[in-house]
Amino acid sequence: MLASQSVLHETALQTVVGSQSYIHPKHGKWSRVLAADLLLTALIDAFSILVIFLLMSFSSTGDMLFIGKGQELPKASLAESLERNPVVKLQDGKIYLEEKEVGVEALVESFLALRKQFKETHPGAEYPGILMIQGDRRLKYEELNQVILAASHAGFSDIRFAVLMK
Repeated sequence: MLASQSVLHETALQTVVGSQSYIHPKHGKWSRVLAADLLLTALIDAFSILVIFLLMSFSSTGDMLFIGKGQELPKASLAESLERNPVVKLQDGKIYLEEKEVGVEALVESFLALRKQFKETHPGAEYPGILMIQGDRRLKYEELNQVILAASHAGFSDIRFAVLMK
């Protein structure tokens, strides 16, 4: 069998791209119209890989903590997954309660306002008393202690710390 009469050569020239070729035109004159079959298989493969990647990297719990620039959370070998609780962030010598800056003297009142807000939005439910503290691993004890004391005075019985898993 000659190379020009091979099966591959014949099937290539029977396609739309082969019949509109500049090199071997089948219809006798040179044409600028190129009609090509759209190869959907490659596109479907690419989109399915993209969808699988997005599904695997999706977090149904969402990002609950935003770690500031230059802040390092402490590392722990045992930790639980995050739940949505009030967050106190200690950063650059300032205290933030739910992303609002709060002074040390108004910390207990802010915690009590959180409890009151919970009771208004969840009538009849018992207050869980959980508080999440997010602070740098190099944080001084005095800064951390004032937040813990204010939280315990306001009735937060379960104080948790944001950590990174080892």
